Amino acid sequence: MLPLSGLALPALLTGCGGDDDPAATPTPVAAAYTAAAFSTMAAPTLDNPAAMATTTVGSTLSVSFSDGSSRNFKLAYRPFFVTGDQVPDGKGGTILAGGYYDINNQPIIDRSVAGKERQFYSDCPDGSSLLTLKNANVPGVKGNTVFAV
Repeated sequence: MLPLSGLALPALLTGCGGDDDPAATPTPVAAAYTAAAFSTMAAPTLDNPAAMATTTVGSTLSVSFSDGSSRNFKLAYRPFFVTGDQVPDGKGGTILAGGYYDINNQPIIDRSVAGKERQFYSDCPDGSSLLTLKNANVPGVKGNTVFAV
């Protein structure tokens, strides 16, 4: 037998499996994304008028992975905000989403109800609207003036 120093003994016993713990199972490697595809969706019809009056989503995102598996995700519509909401302006304050401003970047105010003045804003899906003002005077326009904003 060879003499062993105190430092050699731990090195020789390393990896002997002297405890009762089960061997660690290696973490499986996640399959890599390989492709994605969106399913089509038929446009709403008068068979379901409520679907025509709201934002309707009936499509799916299908994701394929490198191990041959795939996963489907049902898509949905969830707005971040709607016009008329106060949203961050990027400067520490808020701004009215869809709010109307004049040529001098001042809010256009609805003063039709005393004590309840508020900024005009678009409540249309695309953020635009038609606006009429009492006694509007636009050179060359006769009748009721309508502004597209």
